[in-house]
Amino acid sequence: MIEMRKHIRQSLSTRLSIEILAVVAAVFLLSLGFLFRQSRSMIRQEAIEEASHVLDNTALRVQDCLAEVETATRNMLWLIDRHHDTDSLLRYTRRIVDLNPSVSGCSITMEPDYYPQFNHGFSAYSVRTGDSVTTVREADYDYYQKVWYKTPRQQGGPCWVDPYDDFNSGTLSSPEMIASYCVPLRDERRRFIGVVATDLLLERLAQTVTTEHPYKRSYCVMLGADGHYFVHPDTAKLLRQTIFTGADPRRNADIIAIGQAMTKGQTGHAEISVNGERHIVLYRPLKGTQWSVALVCPAGEMLRGYNRLNYILLPLFIVGLVLLVGGCHRIVLHFIQPLGRLAAELRQIRDGQYKEPLSASQRTDMIGLLQNSFCQMQQAISRHIGEVEQANLQAEQRSRELEKATRMAQEASEQKTQFMQDMSHQIRTPLNIVQGFAQVIRDGYDMIPDDEKQQIADTMSVQTHALYAIVRKLLDTSLLENPEAIRVSDVVDCNGLAREAVRQATHQAVYTAALSLQSSVDDTLTITTNRNYLILVITELLVNALHFTPVGSVVLRVEVVGQLSGEQAVRFTVEDTGPGIPADKTDVIFNKFTKLDMFSEGLGLGLFLCRRVALLIGASLILDTRYTGGSRFVLDVPLKTI
Repeated sequence: MIEMRKHIRQSLSTRLSIEILAVVAAVFLLSLGFLFRQSRSMIRQEAIEEASHVLDNTALRVQDCLAEVETATRNMLWLIDRHHDTDSLLRYTRRIVDLNPSVSGCSITMEPDYYPQFNHGFSAYSVRTGDSVTTVREADYDYYQKVWYKTPRQQGGPCWVDPYDDFNSGTLSSPEMIASYCVPLRDERRRFIGVVATDLLLERLAQTVTTEHPYKRSYCVMLGADGHYFVHPDTAKLLRQTIFTGADPRRNADIIAIGQAMTKGQTGHAEISVNGERHIVLYRPLKGTQWSVALVCPAGEMLRGYNRLNYILLPLFIVGLVLLVGGCHRIVLHFIQPLGRLAAELRQIRDGQYKEPLSASQRTDMIGLLQNSFCQMQQAISRHIGEVEQANLQAEQRSRELEKATRMAQEASEQKTQFMQDMSHQIRTPLNIVQGFAQVIRDGYDMIPDDEKQQIADTMSVQTHALYAIVRKLLDTSLLENPEAIRVSDVVDCNGLAREAVRQATHQAVYTAALSLQSSVDDTLTITTNRNYLILVITELLVNALHFTPVGSVVLRVEVVGQLSGEQAVRFTVEDTGPGIPADKTDVIFNKFTKLDMFSEGLGLGLFLCRRVALLIGASLILDTRYTGGSRFVLDVPLKTI
């Protein structure tokens, strides 16, 4: 008897034969599980197809609504292209709104210089209010920075712009959120002259999207190109939040994935969790726009038929399981316990917990041998993983260092090459001009009229100044590497210094803009600084402003201001009405060899040199990013009373 018990403890085959009944139970469970899975899959597929059909109908209704606005605009374009007088434009906007009930408003806005009699531009606008239509020439405001004007101009063709609030105080405008279909206008030479913007109320889009719901508690949403909500049951999210707002990349990866798919114009469906409840989301892009529409359905509502099937199969499952497990429970429980502990320990390895050692077994049968073998394997894996992780960390660190060094070397090489090319071009151009005119004077001086001689002399003087400025910048850049090269001991009057800077700028620059000096300080006000280098900074800022302002004005202002530290300073402000500096370039314009336009004149040293000199003489130079009328550079020099 004792020998038999020992044999049973050491023989795995004997134990497996006793557990055959457990296999039968497993087969029964697998069969029922397969039935449940197939039933659920079929019902789920039918529900998704029904929801997809509803979403397709919704997308068609929205596209029909957008097509009405597009057709109304295109039908009037041929008249607008032929007649550009202001009275005609007013009539055309009114006709578009009158003839198309789906249109809430229409504007035709021309370029600011198209009509010389209007200083601030011209915009004809008609808006529907109830059953009436009002048509006016819009009051003067900055139309040209509005999204409905900038977008078609930048894209060069018709487009829908995302819904927006176009309310402007003191003007005729719609108080409701609107989406606009915008078409650029061009003259016979294909030059851009204006924009036709036809408005559609966001409320109309919302009504179109939310007309049909296939399931209880299902709803539709509409997203813009950047993920903003246009239509959503929660009105607090409209245009204020995107689908990515508040989404945790770890807990809401499914929502982020759907948002990315919709903003890319993809079609599909996915299952996500919304407020702890599973939902199935189907999404489609809207043709002709960058928008997408989605149908959000609670999974429980879609699988209601499957849940009803559970009420029938669940009792059968419970009865069968009780009959199978009840008789074998004690035997199976006794023999499964060691395997359960081993499985739990192996799950630790599966989950990556290699460092926590497995418990060794004192059993002498095959299960004990298996558990001890896994214990040894876990220890070996832990050591190996530790070595691999350490090697990976070292490799990643070296890779990052190498990438950084390579990138810095490449950037330095590119900057050097570009600088040498720019310097060669900037020096060669004025030398060629001077050499050419010198040859003309040498070969035919007596035959050249006096006025042409004066023009040649002026041109040679300008080019000589340009060549001098280039060489001076190179020399100043090398000298300024030593901060001790500048002494701050000159007592100069502020207005005289400003006038000298204006005079030098007029000689160094070829310009068409109006240059003026505006000072609010007395001629007796003086500061202690380095006169030559301060004039250099202000002159360079003025030359830059004149160079990049072909039409408009450049102003040098002198005033006394209080700094954050409480001390007073003399502020020299150079302001122009040129194209300005892009927002993504404001942080790099003061770097050495930086040029916003690689094909423009200059070495990319001017602003770098200005800021470097300003720092060395105890001043500060910044770009005022709040100014949007062009560019504004502010130079503050501490005021020291003598």
